[in-house]
Amino acid sequence: MIPVLVDSNVIVDFLAERAGFYEEARKLLVFSEFGDYELWMSSSQITDVHYILSNGGRRSELPAARAALRGIRRFVRVCSPGEREVDLALDSTWEDFEDALVYQAAVSIGARAIVTRNERDFSLSSIPALSPTAFFPWFEHRYGRYYEELPF
Repeated sequence: MIPVLVDSNVIVDFLAERAGFYEEARKLLVFSEFGDYELWMSSSQITDVHYILSNGGRRSELPAARAALRGIRRFVRVCSPGEREVDLALDSTWEDFEDALVYQAAVSIGARAIVTRNERDFSLSSIPALSPTAFFPWFEHRYGRYYEELPF
């Protein structure tokens, strides 16, 4: 199975059903069920997504945020950046520490791609950073797997 790290923005697109972004994020998650690729997030991303979904930790929104994350766990595995990844991110030339840590998490799991809506945030990455839309043509070209939904 091919490891793919998913950036927090794609997970939020799916969970919050963000207009213009939800369908491609949904496609990424649903097609992972075929088992050709495996989606990953870091534990630090989980806390970031929880914070966003709960509107900054509002008590009234915590149960829904946790329920959403429980649901996403069906599709996404979680890795834990440790001291090595944190130190490498701290010592990197990346301006955004959070992105540097996501990148180091991707390296630690041997990710073949990072799926994000902000490819520019990963301009220093040695791992291809692809939008959810760009992921499928890249995957088809690289691994010979084609995914397309049939209209109903």
